[in-house]
Amino acid sequence: MRLLRTEMRRALRRRAVRVLISIALLGCVFAGVVAFVGSAGKTIAELRLDDEGSPAVMTDWWIADTNEGYLAAAMFFLFLGAFFGGATVAGGEWRAGTVTTVLTWEPRRLRLHAARSASAGVLSLVISFALQVLFLAAFLPAVFVNGTTEGVDGAFWNGLVIAMLRTSLITAGAAVLAVALATAARNTAFAVIAVFTWLVVIENLIRGLRPSLERWLWGENLATVMTWAQLETADFSRGPIIASATLLAYCALIVGAAAASFGRRDIAATT
Repeated sequence: MRLLRTEMRRALRRRAVRVLISIALLGCVFAGVVAFVGSAGKTIAELRLDDEGSPAVMTDWWIADTNEGYLAAAMFFLFLGAFFGGATVAGGEWRAGTVTTVLTWEPRRLRLHAARSASAGVLSLVISFALQVLFLAAFLPAVFVNGTTEGVDGAFWNGLVIAMLRTSLITAGAAVLAVALATAARNTAFAVIAVFTWLVVIENLIRGLRPSLERWLWGENLATVMTWAQLETADFSRGPIIASATLLAYCALIVGAAAASFGRRDIAATT
C-alpha cells in the first residue's frame, strides 16, 4: 500500500496529468455556461421538444432505456484522457531516464509495475467519477433557473449512478492498458499511436474484409459495454457481460506481456 500511495502521488505530480485535469475542469465550466445560455428564454415545452434533448431538463442527463443522454458526451473524452494520462505516466519514466533510479529504491520490478498499473487504475476511476459529478453539476444552474426536474425519481438516480460507475471502470481500464503499452515500448507516443492505428485503421479493415470477426473487435465490445446493451447495428449477438469478459481478457494479455517484458529487460542498457 505504501508503494501504491507513492506511485499515485508521483502520477499526480506529472505536468501532463495536471494539464488534462485542468482541461476537463474548463470543459465542465464551458458546458455549464453553454447549457445555461442555450436554455435561457425557452419554455419547458420548447426544451422538451428539442430532438437532442436539453441539459436544463434533468431527465435528459441520462436515459436508461436507450443508454443515451448528456452524460454520454463525457464518456469518450474521459476514455481518451485516461489513456493519454496513463501512457504519459509510464512513458515519462523512460523519457526522463528515471527508471533505474526508481528500481534502486524498489528493485522488485513486477511489484513496481503492479503498483504503477494499480495507481493509474485507481486514480483514473476516482478522477473520472469526480469529473462526471462536476460535469453534471455544471448543468444545475440551467436546470433550476431555466429547466425542470420533473420526472426525476429513484430509478433515474440509480441508472445515472450505475452509468457513471461503469464509465469510471472503463476509464480505469484504459489507463491500465496505456501503462502496459507505454511500459512495453518505453514510449508514450507508441501507446497512443498503436491504439489509434488499431482502432481506426486495422479494425476498419477487418470490418470490411472479414465481417465475421466484428464480434471480437475492441470497438464493438467497447461500445457494447459503454451502452450496456446489444448493438442495434451489429449483425451478431453479443451481450454486455460477454463483451466485458472479452475486453478483460484482451487487457490481461497485454498487461501480462508488458509485465513480463519489464521484468526481463536490461534496464541499464535502455536508459
